[in-house]
Amino acid sequence: MTAKTWFPVVASVLLVLITLCTSCAGSNITQWNSETEDASADFYVDIHIGESEEVELRVSSDLPYDWTWSINGEEEKESEGESADLSYTFAEYGVYDVRVEGLGENGTTECASWNVAVSLVIAEENDIRMLEGLEDYTFKISKRPARIVSMAPSATEILFAVGAGDSVIGVTDYCDYPPEVNEKKANGEIKSVGGYSTPSLEKLVDLEPDLIVAAHGNPSELLYWLVDTNVHPGIEYPVYAQHPGNIEEIFAHMEIIGELTKCDVTASSLVAELKEDLQEIEEKTEALEEGQRPRVYYAMGSILYTPGAGTFQHEVIELAGGANIAANYLASWGVFSIEDLIEEDPQVILYSGHGSESIVPDQIVSDERLSTIDAVKNDRIYLINEGEISRPGPRLVNVTKTVYGLLSDFFTDTDDDDEEEEETKEEDLGSGGDSQAHEEKKKVIIAGEEKTMVLDDACLSNITLKAEEEVEFTNISVTALNDLNIFPPPAIVYSYFNLSMDNQTGSIEWFKLNFSVNKSWVAANADNNTTAISLFCYDYNNDSWVEQNASEIVLGGGKDKVYYSATCPSLGTFAISALLESESEELQMPTPVVTLAPFATPIPISAPISTPTATQKPSQTPTPESPGFEAELAVVGLLTVMYLLRRNGIKNT
Repeated sequence: MTAKTWFPVVASVLLVLITLCTSCAGSNITQWNSETEDASADFYVDIHIGESEEVELRVSSDLPYDWTWSINGEEEKESEGESADLSYTFAEYGVYDVRVEGLGENGTTECASWNVAVSLVIAEENDIRMLEGLEDYTFKISKRPARIVSMAPSATEILFAVGAGDSVIGVTDYCDYPPEVNEKKANGEIKSVGGYSTPSLEKLVDLEPDLIVAAHGNPSELLYWLVDTNVHPGIEYPVYAQHPGNIEEIFAHMEIIGELTKCDVTASSLVAELKEDLQEIEEKTEALEEGQRPRVYYAMGSILYTPGAGTFQHEVIELAGGANIAANYLASWGVFSIEDLIEEDPQVILYSGHGSESIVPDQIVSDERLSTIDAVKNDRIYLINEGEISRPGPRLVNVTKTVYGLLSDFFTDTDDDDEEEEETKEEDLGSGGDSQAHEEKKKVIIAGEEKTMVLDDACLSNITLKAEEEVEFTNISVTALNDLNIFPPPAIVYSYFNLSMDNQTGSIEWFKLNFSVNKSWVAANADNNTTAISLFCYDYNNDSWVEQNASEIVLGGGKDKVYYSATCPSLGTFAISALLESESEELQMPTPVVTLAPFATPIPISAPISTPTATQKPSQTPTPESPGFEAELAVVGLLTVMYLLRRNGIKNT
């Protein structure tokens, strides 16, 4: 090949390569942003909870182009001319790649790009600021946390409820809800960092968390260490702590955790649903006069330890239609005197454990002075699930429904009664003047909703139903069964009964049944072993009795009865029974888990905290590559090719 023949070819190839390599070179344009007000390609934006930040971006050139703006690869805006601008509102934290590309008339292109790091700033929303010296503590987060450690059972429940459970890698020994937590502990997906008030700093640091969710009751020494970057330079442990004083603040914390974990849509939806459920209860109880509200006393652990006016437990009682007798004596948690308890004469006593089984029933039986109290005389002493009433989380709504069901005998929903009376008065007269039969008013449970109803039965107190899809029914029927044409369950039977919904449409996901057993029967048939009581449901498809969530059955006690609660998948035929020890082993009955209240008094760390060794993992922000390097490399390569071709051409001449 002669020089005359190869030179035009090489020149054409060179022109094409130079055109391609100088595309998006950005050499003929200028860029600007409103944050730094200059041509910076990298800049930072801060946003706060519930806030956003609008940023202006601009590009200009000496030639007209068709401009296309994109953010993280998604097209935002098109325009044409010698300049283009974009106004964009950053509502979520994260790292954003903002680009603009211009296409010219001759096929040339120009482009500019910005790396924008948007940080979520957590300031006054953080209850860690309640600690002395941390009033101004603030942390920023620009990357969705993937390694979260929860320092409290309530925090764990919230994280899983809002949809961030897959990012939780560490919890306390007492975090046991939802059940998925225990499963992940068992298979090693989640590690324990120790007790709620006695966590291990070494275990916590070894997990290398990028977010720590703490709560009131965690050791303050530990929290001080975590936020002090002077003792672990270069390593940050973002801490968000919660110490809500009421239900509204609990909801606020749930939404903040949703924002922190980028689960804000799920969190907002959940909070809206919980508020709607509470409003439904409040609409039934807010019009109650003082005389209609039963006097209620709640004891945690011991008979004399109770919550006063400034607690969310007080709110639960009030919303459920009761009057908390301790509210006039205590502003928060405290000790109630036996004399005041007798004088106030509560009509209902609620109680729960406090890290261990409650001694309240034993105290009531052993103290004759308490026998004069109305609740004791009328056997209105009810156990409340400790995890539901002591943890500031989403299950507070469920326990409010439970308490409402226990108190509803003291008041009636007059609005519903009036509506039913009006309906019965209406008559639809036919041509012959005869009145038609009227359908009984239906009750409705919307999909996903839980509703608690009192049962008119000596053994069954109330039932809570959760609808899988919208359920309509007219009544829940309880039928005592004396003669059964099926074999009995593998236990000593206390009673058989059938539960059914009249005129039911739709399906339920599960129901929770509260029932009681006479103490004399437990003594005679279960050797006084109250833990031997279980609930069985008959499976007609497989002709067998199935034990219903024995691990969910909790103990309670009044003067003459023991109270239980069991969760079941569907209505049907049931047997309340006593499982003896040998039968329990054969059926492998699980042992109930004991939980610790999240506001337990902190136990100080006796030994000084030593600074553990941790590997620093600095985050790297990607920077845009220089677009001119490829062009230079192409030119050098092409010159080399021309040199070799020319050399070969000379040799061939």
